[in-house]
Amino acid sequence: MGKGHFSGLCDRFTYSTPELTQQVRRFIWARLLLYLGAMSSYFIGVMGTLTFAMGAGVGDNAIAVGLLNLCIVFGQIRGGGLLDRMGPHFYLRIAVAGLVASGLLYQVVGTSVVGVYIGAAVFGFAWGMAETIPRSYPAYLTDDLDELKRINALVTLTGNIAIVVGPLVGGAISLVAPTQAVFLFMVACSALALIPGWGIEALRQPGELDGGADDMGEAAFSSTEGAPAGDSAPRGNISAGFSVIFGSSVLTLLFWATLLSFMGYGAFDPLESLFYRDVLNVGAEWMGWLSALSGVGGLIGAALAGVMPPRLINVRALLVVLCITGLGSLLYVATPFVLIACVGQFILGIAFSAFGPIKDTLVQVHTPLDRIGRVNAAMGAGYNMAGAIPLLCAPSLAHMFGVQGTLIAAGMLVAVVPLAILVVRRRELAQLVKSERVAEEELAEG
Repeated sequence: MGKGHFSGLCDRFTYSTPELTQQVRRFIWARLLLYLGAMSSYFIGVMGTLTFAMGAGVGDNAIAVGLLNLCIVFGQIRGGGLLDRMGPHFYLRIAVAGLVASGLLYQVVGTSVVGVYIGAAVFGFAWGMAETIPRSYPAYLTDDLDELKRINALVTLTGNIAIVVGPLVGGAISLVAPTQAVFLFMVACSALALIPGWGIEALRQPGELDGGADDMGEAAFSSTEGAPAGDSAPRGNISAGFSVIFGSSVLTLLFWATLLSFMGYGAFDPLESLFYRDVLNVGAEWMGWLSALSGVGGLIGAALAGVMPPRLINVRALLVVLCITGLGSLLYVATPFVLIACVGQFILGIAFSAFGPIKDTLVQVHTPLDRIGRVNAAMGAGYNMAGAIPLLCAPSLAHMFGVQGTLIAAGMLVAVVPLAILVVRRRELAQLVKSERVAEEELAEG
C-alpha cells in the first residue's frame, strides 16, 4: 500500500481545519505502523515459535495465550493512567519504547518454552499500553461528533489492513529466518511510527467544553454537579475509569452490552478450528480464506461507519449493529455449508467493523478528557476478561452440546443481549438519544 494511496484515503475523510487534518494523518500513520508490527508478531512470533520451532502442544500454547492476554489487560490499565497524566505527546514515545524493548528482549529469551512465556508476557504488556492510543487519542484532537466518528472509522480501517498485511509479512519473514525474527519487524515498525507520531499534539485540553451529552443532556465531558474535571472521581488507574463508567447511563449500557456480547465471542476461539474440521469438513486453508473474507467485510464496515450521519451515532444504533454481528455469527456457524459460512463471515466482518468506531466514538464523547485513558483501560479490561471466561467453559459445553451447538448458542447470546436491551430499555434509550440531539444542537448554536 503506497503512501499516495493511503493519503488519498485520508483525504476522503475531510476535517474542519488544516491543523486537525495534519494531526489526524500523523495519528493514523502512527497507528497503522504500530498495529502492523504487533499483528505480524502475535501469530507467528509467539504461536509459531512454540508450535513449529519447539514442537509445543495445546497446553503450552494455551499458557502463552493466557499470559499474553492477561498482560495486555495489565498494560491497558497501566497505560490508561499514564496517558491521562502525561498527555498524548509523550505517551506515544513511552508506548513505542515498550514495544521496541519487548521485541529486542524476545530475541534473547525466545529460545525456550519458558523464555517464550516471558517474552509473550512482556510483549502483551507493551501491546496493551499501545492499544490505549487508538481508543483515546481521537478525543484529544476534536470534540466534534462527526469528526470523531470519521477518525475512529479510519482507526478501524487501518486495523483491518494491518490484520491482513501483518501476518502475511510475518509469514514471509519466517520463510527465510527463525520465527523469533518477526519481532524485529515489529521493532522497525514501532520505531518508524515515531516519524509521524513525534509531531502529534493535543488540540484540546482537559476542562475545555466538549461535544456530546451526559444523562441529562448537558455537556458530557463536564464532571458531575459542575465540578472541574478530575475532582469527582478517584485518582487511581482502574478505579477512576470504572467510576466514570458507572456514573453515566450511556457508558454503563455500553459496558454491559458489549461485555455480555464479548462473552459469546470468547467461545469461538477454542472451537472455531474444530468447526471447520468436523462440521464444514474442510481443510485449515479455509480458515485463512474465510478470515480474509471477513477482513474484506471489515474494510467495508469501517468505511460505512465513517460516512454514517452523526445523528445515527448513538447507543441505540450501536445495539442494532451489535445485534447484526450476532446474526452474522449465527449464519456463519448454523449450517454445514461452506458457502453459507462465507456469507455469515462477510456480514460479521462488516457489522463488527462498523461497531468499533461507533463504540469508541460514544466512549470518547461521554468521557471527561482527563480520564479518557483510564476509562478505555477499564472498558478494555472488562471486555478482555469477558472474552476469557468462555475459554474455561467451552470444552465442557462442547462435550455436552457439540461444537456446532455451542457456537450457535454463543452467536445467539451476541444477538439476543443487545436485542433484549433495545426492547426492555427502549424508553430510556429514546430519552438518551433525544438528550444527545438536544445537546448537539445547543453546542452547534453556541
